[in-house]
Amino acid sequence: MKGGAALLELSAPRAARWLALQFLAEARAARARLDQPDDAEALHDFRVAIRRLRSTVRAYAAHLEDGIGRKDRRRLRKLAHATGGARDGEVMIAWMDARRGDLSGEQAPGLEWLLARLRKRQEKLDAGLREEVAHDFSREDERLARRLEWYPARVQAETPREGPRMGGTVADLVAQHAEALRSALAAVTSVEDQERAHEGRIEAKRLRYLLEPFADDNDAARAIVKQIKKLQDLLGEMHDAHVARQLLAAERAAAEKAGESDAFPGLDALAHAAGREVERLYGDAEGGWLGGRADGFFEEVDALVRQFRGGAENVEIERKFLLHRMPKLPKGALKTDLAQGYLPGARLQERVRRVRRRGEPARYYRTVKLGTGISRVEVEEECDESTFRRLWPLTKGRRVRKLRYRVADGDLTWEIDRFRDRDLVLAEIELPSEDHLVTPPDWLRDHVVRDVTGEDEYVNINLAK
Repeated sequence: MKGGAALLELSAPRAARWLALQFLAEARAARARLDQPDDAEALHDFRVAIRRLRSTVRAYAAHLEDGIGRKDRRRLRKLAHATGGARDGEVMIAWMDARRGDLSGEQAPGLEWLLARLRKRQEKLDAGLREEVAHDFSREDERLARRLEWYPARVQAETPREGPRMGGTVADLVAQHAEALRSALAAVTSVEDQERAHEGRIEAKRLRYLLEPFADDNDAARAIVKQIKKLQDLLGEMHDAHVARQLLAAERAAAEKAGESDAFPGLDALAHAAGREVERLYGDAEGGWLGGRADGFFEEVDALVRQFRGGAENVEIERKFLLHRMPKLPKGALKTDLAQGYLPGARLQERVRRVRRRGEPARYYRTVKLGTGISRVEVEEECDESTFRRLWPLTKGRRVRKLRYRVADGDLTWEIDRFRDRDLVLAEIELPSEDHLVTPPDWLRDHVVRDVTGEDEYVNINLAK
C-alpha cells in the first residue's frame, strides 16, 4: 500500500479510518466477483480483505470506538468465520488431491471415495457462504463506510494534531504483537504442540497485517513482512497436515461404519503421509524459529519499532501509578522475572538487567536513562551473559527484584510490577505523547492510590538503595 510513510505522520484516528476504508473497498470489490463461478480467486481475496479489515478494527479499537461498536465487530467476525469454513474445505480437498501420484492402484479408491465426500460437503459450504455474504455484507458495507468516513476530532491549543501520531501508535502495536509472537513460539517445545503452533501462526498473521500497509516504501518493514510470510506458510502447512491427519482418522471411522473396506488402504496411506508431513515441517520450524533461533528476527522488529517512533526513538514517555495491592489481571497477561542492578556513578547511571520468561532462555541488557518526570531519554542494548556476570557484582547493594506482568489495553500496554523484596506494587504505561490521556482500565482502576510519575521515592534507582 503506497503512502505508508505519510500515513505514519497522520493522527492515529484519521490513519486508522483510512486503512479500514481501504480494506472495506477491497472486500467490496472481491464480493462482486463471488458471483462469477470461473473466478477461482474471488473467495480468497474476499476472505483476506475481511480478515485485514477485522484485524485493523481490532488493533485500532481505541481510535475507532466512536464509530465501530461491538455489533459491528461481531458481524465482521461472523463473516470471517463463514469464509474460513469454505476456505478450510478447499484446502483439504487440494491437500488430498496433491497426494494422488503417491498412491498405488490398491490405494487409489480410498482417495476417490474421500474426495467425493469432501466435494459434496464443499458444495453446501459454498452455497451457504454466498447466501450469508449476500445477506450480511451489503448492509455492513454501507454501515461501516458511513461510520468510518466521519468522526469527531478534539483540537487542543497545545498541538494541532487531534490525537496521537500514527507512527507512535503503530510502534506500540508492533512491539505488543511481536511480544505475543515471541511468547507463542516459546510455548512450542515439541511436535505435539500443534495447537500452540497454530496460535503462533495467528500471532504472526496479526503482526504481518499491522506492517503490510507500511512495507511498500519501507525496506525494513518489507524485509520483516517477507520473513513473517515464510513463518506463516511454514506453520500453515504444518497445521494443514495436522488437520488432514485428524480428518482422515474421522473418515476412516466413517468408512468402517459404512463397510467401505476398499477405501481403507488409501485412507491409511494418506494418514501416514500426513503424519510424516507434520514431522518434517516441525523440523523445519525448529531449525529456523523455535528454541531462541528467532532472536535475530525480533531484533529487526525492535529496530523497526524505534524507526516508527521517529525522532523520539530514545525518549521514554511514561506514567507511573502506586497501587494499594496486586490487581486480578485479565487473561493473557505476560509474566517476566526481572533482576536489575545499578552501577556506581555520579552523573551517569547505568543499569544491567536479566530478563527471564517461561520457556525462553534468559536475556541480558545494559541501559542508560537520563532526565526525570514523564519524559526521559533511554538508551538500551542487549548484551551477553558473560558481560552481565562481570558487571553484576558491581551492583551489590543497588539491586531490585520484581515480577512484571504486561497487559494489553487497546494500542497501549500496562506493566504491573510486583516487587519481591518489599510490599510494593506499581503500574506503568508508556505513552505515544506527553498529552496522551491515561484512563486505567476497569481491572486496575480501583487499585490505584495515586499518580507517582516523577516522584523520587518510586524511581527504580532509588528503590534499589
